[in-house]
Amino acid sequence: MIPRSEWVIQLVVGPRADERGSEPRYLPWAGYTRPMTGDQAMRALRECELRWPEYEFRAHPIDDDGRPFAMVRAEIDGGRSTGLW
Repeated sequence: MIPRSEWVIQLVVGPRADERGSEPRYLPWAGYTRPMTGDQAMRALRECELRWPEYEFRAHPIDDDGRPFAMVRAEIDGGRSTGLW
């Protein structure tokens, strides 16, 4: 059973070459930033993996702290990523 929290889909981005030892970054993926149930998130995650196999995604729970989910602007692969906001 998937926890009852709300979820979004994020793109997993490896650390930059000049950021040795840093952790991956996680960026919101456009079209999948509205809060969804855990089951919806698992379906959306599979959809993203099939549609964009060259990228890695994760389903991430939104903490219920009252703050809205904010989009992050980013450029990945020289503008090749059509899924980013």
